[in-house]
Formats: sequence, C-alpha cells, structure tokens
Amino acid sequence: MIIPKPLLPGDTVALVGVSGCIHEENIDELVQQAVQRLEGLGFKVKLDASCSRRYGYLSGTDEERAVALMNAFADDEVDGIWCIKGGYGCIRMLNLIDWDMIAAHPKAFIGFSDITTLHTVLHERCGLCTFHGPMPKSNPMAPGATTDSLMHALAGQPDREIRNLNGTPLKCIHGGVAEGMLVGGNLTLVTAGTGTAYDLDVRGKLLFLEDVGERTYVLDRYFHQLYHAGKLTECAGIILGGFTDCEIEDPNCGLSLEEVLHDVFSKVDVPVLSGLQAGHMREMVTLPLGRRYRMDADRGSITLVD
Repeated sequence: MIIPKPLLPGDTVALVGVSGCIHEENIDELVQQAVQRLEGLGFKVKLDASCSRRYGYLSGTDEERAVALMNAFADDEVDGIWCIKGGYGCIRMLNLIDWDMIAAHPKAFIGFSDITTLHTVLHERCGLCTFHGPMPKSNPMAPGATTDSLMHALAGQPDREIRNLNGTPLKCIHGGVAEGMLVGGNLTLVTAGTGTAYDLDVRGKLLFLEDVGERTYVLDRYFHQLYHAGKLTECAGIILGGFTDCEIEDPNCGLSLEEVLHDVFSKVDVPVLSGLQAGHMREMVTLPLGRRYRMDADRGSITLVD
C-alpha cells in the first residue's frame, strides 16, 4: 500500500463534490464556509465547480463528478483531495474513472459516509492509503480532539493507538487478537458493493463498519448479507463505529441495536470490538485506512503496527 506524502498546513487541497449535492438554498454561502474551514486549518484551497453543482440529488452529473475527481489527482499543484460532503452518488461513476492515472498520482484523500465507495476502490485498484475523516460541509472542524486526530493522521503521524476522543473504552463483543490492514467504512456502502466489480476484499483484514439513520431491521439485513457473503468470517477482525440515529421501527416488536449486534456477531469467530467514535458524529476519530493495525478485543485496544 502507498502511504501518501504528509499533508501539512500551507499545502494545497482540492475541494471536490463527488457525491450528493448541497440541498440548502444558500449553496454558495455554504461552499464558502467549507472553504473557510479548510483554510482555518492552514490549507490553501482549490475549489472545484462540482461543489456548487446540482443534478437532482447529485453534485453534478456522473461525468462531471468523475472529471472533478480525476482532475484533482492529475493536478500537480494539488497535494491532497477533500470531499466536501457525502450523501449518495459515488457508486454511479466508478466505471468512468481512470484508476491507472490516479494510481500514478497518489496523494491524500479525505472523506467518509458515501465516500466509502471511493476509499474501497482506491485501495483495491490503486493501492492507496486514504483517510476516513471529517468533511468541511458536514463537520465544523473547530479546534479540539477531532481536529487534532485529523491533522496528526494527515501529517503522517497518526496516534499509535486508536482511542475514543472522550476516553470511553471500546466494548468487547467477541474476544481475541488479530492483525491486518484497516478497511471499510459505511455499512450501507460496503454492502452495496458486495458482489460487484468494486467489491471490498476483507480477507485477513480488519473490517471497520458504521452507519447513520437506518432502522435496526435494515442494519440486521445488511449485516446478514455480509455474513452470508463471507465478509464477517473471512476478515481477521471487526471494529464497529457509530450507528447514529439507528432506531427500532416499532418498540413493541423490534430488536434494539445491541440485540442485532449480539445476534449477528455470536455467529462469527473473529475478534469484534464496538463503540468506536468514528463515523456520523460531531466528534470523530480520523482513521488511516489501508494502514496495518493490531486489535486486542479482550483489552479493547487497536494499535498501529506500521
């Protein structure tokens, strides 16, 4: 795997729209706020027109968004690429992207949620380590633990141990020790890619999963699809992040998130940790995907190996 060169204050980042559009009416104001947030971290920003586009619920047509991504990687003045927001749409443009060109121009790439799709293909097709981290439309990026985690990771100095920013310990669901490359992201998107040409290879790896706004029966369905596809048994270990606003549809006949997780992960024989504060939440850890970690589920620790 290629670890991109450190992304430091003073460097230039391309801000691109590769997923959903900004739905609010004051789109230009919100785009400028996103630019200012990155400038507040010390970066120079090259703003792509895709950030302000609307094509239905997308930030431009598939072709426009694919070109925006490729141009950012090909631009020698750009040191890193930041997705302005998630939503939906990355999966639509995968066949329009020149992955060989991107592999020849590796650089830092940051985003989460729908951006999981691009993280997966950048790993599989380009051998590039990427960053599951905050995006400037969705996250305030104010001084604090979230920003510290982000900037350390981008500088090539991620914390040696992945910990929750508020000190809350991780919960062991299934004990054991495992070591492997950290991959994954949003549960919905990992599931959507399963069985396609852009499938996530989890064999011997640590699989991270999180989600937002899904009913617990939907999570149950996704987890079991991954289970029957071998994703939850072929990986070396599983790390569960936030499942924000994932509620029971009917309290009288539903299963809670904890019950769903128990039912699913009692069937696997790999280490499983839950409760990592990464994903759709205000305070989030930045995860360097593609780096190698060692997890000790009994101790509740996740430690960088290389």
